[in-house]
Amino acid sequence: MGEFTRNCRVCKEPMKSSPFIMCSACLKDSEQILNYIRKHPLSSLEDISQSTNVCISKIEMMVSIGFNRKDEYEPEMN
Repeated sequence: MGEFTRNCRVCKEPMKSSPFIMCSACLKDSEQILNYIRKHPLSSLEDISQSTNVCISKIEMMVSIGFNRKDEYEPEMN
């Protein structure tokens, strides 16, 4: 029986079946973005993109599928 493949939800590249919806490259980018947002919660998409070397369209795609939501890391205003 053949190996099951599917497409990464972010970059749309084929990937082997796994419990993740993103390929390993996009998972790595996602982790970089999360780390940056934790340290700099008020950064713009442009700042995040320049600092992590991840293109804005990829960041926007991650946000659209529910990953890396900036509002989860912004400090609460009391």
